[in-house]
Amino acid sequence: MGATEDCGPLCRETLREIERFLDGELDQTVEVRIQHHLSDCNPCMHRAEFRRHVKVMISEKCTEREVPHGLSARLHELLRDADR
Repeated sequence: MGATEDCGPLCRETLREIERFLDGELDQTVEVRIQHHLSDCNPCMHRAEFRRHVKVMISEKCTEREVPHGLSARLHELLRDADR
């Protein structure tokens, strides 16, 4: 069974928008809806926290050089695949 097979529409929306949520790029209505969902859904909260930790780790460890071309896109792809 995939990680999102048993999730409902709110879980799918949350996981689809999680990167933009963590980056503060969502409009307030969607952000509030996702915050509310995360407060009630442990699986989505754990996924969000994992992504947040990855972002922090990358920002702390990759400060001396520019991110290699394509690395950011590859990381996003790997994280998306992890939710399937």
